[in-house]
Amino acid sequence: MKIYYLTGVSGAGKSAVAKKLAEKGVFSIDVDSVKGLCHWRDKNTEEIAQWHPGMTSEWYKSHKYIWDREKLNNLIKNSGKNTIVIAGLAHDSSELWDLFDKVFLLYCNKETFIKRITERENHDFGKHSLEKEYILSWHKDFENEMLEGGAVPINTEHPLMDVVEEIYYNLTNLK
Repeated sequence: MKIYYLTGVSGAGKSAVAKKLAEKGVFSIDVDSVKGLCHWRDKNTEEIAQWHPGMTSEWYKSHKYIWDREKLNNLIKNSGKNTIVIAGLAHDSSELWDLFDKVFLLYCNKETFIKRITERENHDFGKHSLEKEYILSWHKDFENEMLEGGAVPINTEHPLMDVVEEIYYNLTNLK
């Protein structure tokens, strides 16, 4: 079994790529589409918190979006698939790298991901101006951390099907 992780900031193209990979027959899990796979948690109390559009910068400073590792492990184990792609982003993503055979960092310039966030219809995160500021405040550090950890960079400024083909090639040709 090979397990791959597609990550990147909001608007980098994770959901779109995962959907197209699934259409090509690659079992793909979009974190945002699996209830409870990730959740917001208060950094001090560790209590699960509810998010809604327009949260304040103070709220983001005191909360983190994290994986439910047990639920992710169960999804992987029960998939019955030889190749699995997990697409998403959470604060503790780097703590899960041991689960993945390869990590791909989807990236694009900030104007592109802000435009995509603004125009998307499947997700509300990032549409509010405070959320855009929040994303812009950490996206470069996140990308650098992923690259330093060995993620394969994939530029999503190109047409979607070109990006999908590049990733598909990597999935089918990585040993």
